[in-house]
Amino acid sequence: MRVSAGKMALVGLVWASVLGCTSAARAPAAPSKEEAYARRLEQRLAAAPGDAGIRYCLCAAYDDAGKVNEAIACLEVLDQRGWPVAMLAKDFHKSPQRPEFEGLVRRSDEHARRLHRSQLAFTAPAELVPENVAYDPKSGSFFLGSVPLRKIVRVSGGHVRDFARDPIEPPGLSVVGMKVDPVRRTLWAATEESHGAEAGRSELLLFDVDTGELLRRFDPRDGRPHLFNDVVIGANEDVFMTDSSGGGVYRISGRRALEPFVPAGTLEYPNGIALSADEKRLFVAYDIGIVVVDIATGALTELRNDSGDSIAGIDGLYFHRGTLVAIQNGIGRGRVVRLTLDSTGQRVTHVEVLESDHPDFHRAPGSVPTTGVLVGDQLQYIANYQSHSTHNKRALEDVRILTLDLPH
Repeated sequence: MRVSAGKMALVGLVWASVLGCTSAARAPAAPSKEEAYARRLEQRLAAAPGDAGIRYCLCAAYDDAGKVNEAIACLEVLDQRGWPVAMLAKDFHKSPQRPEFEGLVRRSDEHARRLHRSQLAFTAPAELVPENVAYDPKSGSFFLGSVPLRKIVRVSGGHVRDFARDPIEPPGLSVVGMKVDPVRRTLWAATEESHGAEAGRSELLLFDVDTGELLRRFDPRDGRPHLFNDVVIGANEDVFMTDSSGGGVYRISGRRALEPFVPAGTLEYPNGIALSADEKRLFVAYDIGIVVVDIATGALTELRNDSGDSIAGIDGLYFHRGTLVAIQNGIGRGRVVRLTLDSTGQRVTHVEVLESDHPDFHRAPGSVPTTGVLVGDQLQYIANYQSHSTHNKRALEDVRILTLDLPH
């Protein structure tokens, strides 16, 4: 499991401990949360038996539920099919005690494709620990949102300086997803608090991108926990934002109040979000896949995966020249992939690996690639998000932002 301020991995979800043994004279105990999650994945896999990502997640869910035999048998199916993503032993907690587990990991590693195409774009101070990067094409500036320092910095010409003109009040919110609207000269930033008395509080902040002035703040004010995560902006300034804790998507039209677009509880940990080129469809990544949302009607359709590969565990998601580009860090080793869609945009026909297991992805213990921004036909993305280092007081590595040329 990889849990951080602002991001939760999908496999190996750690749920709270539940009831112990019950007397045979009592009614059967309800399934634990781990078992319930495994059952959900079983149902999904029955509908999509060729989806390698769902199957991998089910293997990890069996492990979390203490069903080691089922976990090993599940992994053996992936082994027989030549699972293309190298599994990580740390995605599993109980299965590594079995003697056959080591061989499964080794063969999975042999099957995996490793491509190192990304180049270093720039670095930033280690203490920032940014989760996201945004870009302003007019000024050529990049923006990084710091999780532990709870601020935004501007990176331009090799110089790093604070972005916001005044301290963000009230303080205490980590900066997560960000997007620049180059036409209206604004920057939208999703923020959240994951610790302390205000855990579960989130706001979406609107800044003047040129001056750093805070223009508006949007807060659901409903008393429920939220984790505003990633943001996408339409040409008409409609803003869509995933709420990972709430399980839905919010929309802001005309800078008015937040309104639910995908109702809370609809999705399990919605994360990356992207608009189609015609802005009629919204693609939302969640724990084990992607849904397509019709913006006119709000209707949801599961993006069918006929690739035989994985579209699970997606963090950053981007629409590029009729395809989806995704950064995966939720299962196996980190990679960047391109998803080819059919003519309807409702089916993935092929998964192309663009980057896999780059040395910078694991440059620091527990670091992972997270999200990025499209700059023309390049993806600029954070290679080594180090939330575990901040939690464990480990020494931090400099932030490394990579650039990857995307196929035309």
